[in-house]
Amino acid sequence: MPADHNQHLIAEVLRQQALLQARLDDEQYNLNLLAKRLWAQQESEKAKLSRELHDGVGQLLTGLTRRLQSLSSNQPEFQELAQLSQMALSDVRQLSRLMSPTILDDLGLVPAIKWLCRNLFEHEDCQYECQFDCTLELPKDISILIFRIAQEALVNIIKHAQASKTKILLSSHHQTIRLDIIDNGLGFEHEKVEKGVGLMSMQDRAQAFNAQLTIYAKANKGSRITLTVAI
Repeated sequence: MPADHNQHLIAEVLRQQALLQARLDDEQYNLNLLAKRLWAQQESEKAKLSRELHDGVGQLLTGLTRRLQSLSSNQPEFQELAQLSQMALSDVRQLSRLMSPTILDDLGLVPAIKWLCRNLFEHEDCQYECQFDCTLELPKDISILIFRIAQEALVNIIKHAQASKTKILLSSHHQTIRLDIIDNGLGFEHEKVEKGVGLMSMQDRAQAFNAQLTIYAKANKGSRITLTVAI
């Protein structure tokens, strides 16, 4: 009887554990769905703001630039103002495109990452190399996830790493896609990885899609960010 009783207790404990695990899995699934909706809403807001910048502020700056250019032909003192207005217009257009890159929808992920690299590194003293070996047809939300992770990582490199070389690798194998971004910059201390808003945003995005994000960095030895997503 004691043996039977112990077996019954063990079976009950295992049953309770299975129920608890099932509840935890359901909660995690629901949290991921909520996170995906929040990221989708954020992308929608970015697209709306991008259109407002392009159609509102951009149009006003276009009109102002043309007017100043017209005036500068007869009044040289307006030439500098015209140049400043043109620079502001270029910045607004660039910000609008980065907030909601239509190339991602029009041409796909690989051309979008190439475009992103050209724009971000255009005026930077940092060489970059892109290697693409991705043959998968990607859902829109996965393409946005990978693009935003790449964008955040590259912006961090430009702002903080002081790197002279950056490599962007995108590959696929069976139903898995992998993004690697490697730089030879300053790196950072591992214990500080989770303190930055940008890195936290990347980790939150990856978690919402059950993707694996690993960050390896060492002071003065560069960094490597790897995102792996199952399609």
